[in-house]
Amino acid sequence: QVFYTELMKEAKTGKTVPEEVVKMIFSNISSIYQFHAEFFLPELQKRMEDWHHNPRIGDVIQKLAPFLKMYGEYVKNFDKAVELITAWSEKSPPFQELIADIQKRKVCANLTLQHHMLEPVQRIPRYELLLKDYVRKLPPQSPDRGDAEKALEMIFMVAKHSNAAIAEMERLQNLWVVYQRLGLEDDIVDPSNELIKEGPIQKISTRNNSTSEKYLFLFNNMLLYCVPKVIQVGAEFQVHLRMDVGGMKVRELKDAEFPHTFLVSGKQRTLELQAR
Repeated sequence: QVFYTELMKEAKTGKTVPEEVVKMIFSNISSIYQFHAEFFLPELQKRMEDWHHNPRIGDVIQKLAPFLKMYGEYVKNFDKAVELITAWSEKSPPFQELIADIQKRKVCANLTLQHHMLEPVQRIPRYELLLKDYVRKLPPQSPDRGDAEKALEMIFMVAKHSNAAIAEMERLQNLWVVYQRLGLEDDIVDPSNELIKEGPIQKISTRNNSTSEKYLFLFNNMLLYCVPKVIQVGAEFQVHLRMDVGGMKVRELKDAEFPHTFLVSGKQRTLELQAR
């Protein structure tokens, strides 16, 4: 809250850092904070005050656990946020000074902005551990047993959701790098594609009994048959042929002269290839 408010104030009045950058650094932390301050914490406090009559928290956590998925967005953005802080600290001394200034305040407990930002990333795994401990120590006849176990299951799913968000982000990041190497061809760039394997291959020319260096990218829906570019400006490969995986057949060949050869035949055409 302290960092966000101060940086936002500076972004609106000064020239140190654009508003957009501040928003990107803090992602959806305001929503997460509001959820805790106005819903989760008051509900738990109410239970604590009434613990003698109603010793249960499982039902509260069950009711509010779906909102914890908001952390997925924050976790997904975390690496980018830290990169932004580093980049702006190097680029703008006033930005660096402002952050150093805020870090010195008593409220920040001598911890860096990055350190504070890591706390929400670790929050869901902590809830999971606390709940596990709580369930383990509950008396067998506790009225909270059923609800607490169900709540733990829900928190486990939230943690999984958070990890899945990171994995999906990494998948898209890697996919984008592959598309860049292929020269960002319109009909190839599709976020739903999955890269299965890539690597160099020799194309056999039966006409003159020779081989030439090619490169393959196998996706879930297509095989790209490429030629490495000699001058690598921009794209690394040129796509020579795109074959649909649907209806494609692969057959091993027994060739004494060219070992490790196989035939790939698809709707588009047939290729005779040799692996290493």
